[in-house]
Parts: sequence; C-alpha cells; structure tokens
Amino acid sequence: MDDTRFLLLAGKHNSMLKLLVGIVGLLELLYPERVVRVFTNYAYDYEGEAPVAKQWLVNAARIEGVVLVGAVVVSALKADCSCGLLCGSNEDEDDPAADLSDNTSVDRVD
Repeated sequence: MDDTRFLLLAGKHNSMLKLLVGIVGLLELLYPERVVRVFTNYAYDYEGEAPVAKQWLVNAARIEGVVLVGAVVVSALKADCSCGLLCGSNEDEDDPAADLSDNTSVDRVD
C-alpha cells in the first residue's frame, strides 16, 4: 500500500475517532447521571439494586464531557484553518488588493 493511500485512510479513522469522542463527550455533558449508571452497570456485577454514584462523580463526568467536546472542537478548528481563528494568519497578508486600499498615490510613467 502506498503512503498516500495510507495517510488518507488514517485521516478517515482519525475523523471517525474525533466524532466518537465528541459524541461521548456530548453525552457526558448532557446526561452525566445516565452515563455513569450505564458504565457502572457494564463494569460491575452486583446483586439487587445498583449502587448510586456520588455527586462528585457526576460532576467529574460532566467536566470530562466539557473537556472532550472542547478538544474535538479545537481539533476541528485547527484542521480547518480556513476560519483563521487558530491559524495565526492575517487575511490582509494574503490579499494583494489590501495593499492598494491605503490611499497611496501611484505615479504614472509615460
């Protein structure tokens, strides 16, 4: 497999991973009690009633959701540098018409 095809496939997997992390983060942000309950049911075997999560754990799940969603958003913005928000590029540097707009006079040579 050539390198270009491998990089394209890696980019697709990276995008899918970012989407998955973003969805998990959004679920943790919006429904932290349910997420903790689902993971608790998945992780532990117990008889009878399920254990109740303490409030700090629910808050930690919510904070984790904010961090995950923020990381995905920042990563998406960095990947799409056309927004110019995180790229550090100045739009005036790329625009040749911006150099002529500063009312400077140009002498005409005949």
